[in-house]
Amino acid sequence: MTIPALVPMEKPLLILEELISLLLPYAKPIQEKNADSLHLYNNDQLLVALVTEGEVNIYHRSNMMLLTNAKAPFIFGLQGSLFQYTLFKLQPLKNAKISVLPREKALKIIIKHHAFPQTLAYQTYLNEYQASRNNLLIHRTSFHIVCGLIEELARLKPEERVKISISKYVLDRSNLARSGVMKIIATLREEGFIKVENGKLIQLIKNLPMQTNASEQGIITNKA
Repeated sequence: MTIPALVPMEKPLLILEELISLLLPYAKPIQEKNADSLHLYNNDQLLVALVTEGEVNIYHRSNMMLLTNAKAPFIFGLQGSLFQYTLFKLQPLKNAKISVLPREKALKIIIKHHAFPQTLAYQTYLNEYQASRNNLLIHRTSFHIVCGLIEELARLKPEERVKISISKYVLDRSNLARSGVMKIIATLREEGFIKVENGKLIQLIKNLPMQTNASEQGIITNKA
């Protein structure tokens, strides 16, 4: 039996927009363009970054594997975790528009305007996304990882998805070998689970088989 994958909480757009509108008047735009990294610790001070336009890629520093592509609106730094900043690299893309303010000041503004429920809801979203990614990548077969990332890709808007190579999406977000990924994608396509045109995911035709004991060779053992 095929069991649909559980998905984390959706991005709380209204809450993010509310928090950004609250903090933005006190933030300063980053003037440097094409910066290789977004730093949230400067002069012994923790910073909060408000992404109002564009995108920021988040990488694991250890192997430069892409964790996610954070699209505006987005907020970095409310957790104030120096440990996380050593683990992840934040790389703004050329279209990113970012403003920063001291974390201590941001928290005072949030307290003053009684916005802790919104802040907690946003942190819940971040925690659930991180937990879902850990669940996908840790102690999973190659087949399970590819299926999980394709499910994630399928949740993007069609106009975004049509610009993204399905194989590149999976390879950027995993440490899997290209040959194995291509074989699994080809098998899913041949078995009628996905529709792919010009290397782009057009449609999930039926639920992907997410069994953890699926063959590492990309052979689907239980058809939907």
